[in-house]
Amino acid sequence: MRQDQKQRANERLQTMLLEGLNSGNATEMTAQDWEDIRQAVREKTNKRQSAI
Repeated sequence: MRQDQKQRANERLQTMLLEGLNSGNATEMTAQDWEDIRQAVREKTNKRQSAI
């Protein structure tokens, strides 16, 4: 079941990325954009580790 959820999430992410690329509205990522992404990943990782 968990593997199926991961597969669906991966497919959804791929679809969203392709839609973004095809939209023609791409902008360059700033250093702040990357830091925001890293922080979000850290928070999500910490939440998951706390739940274990």
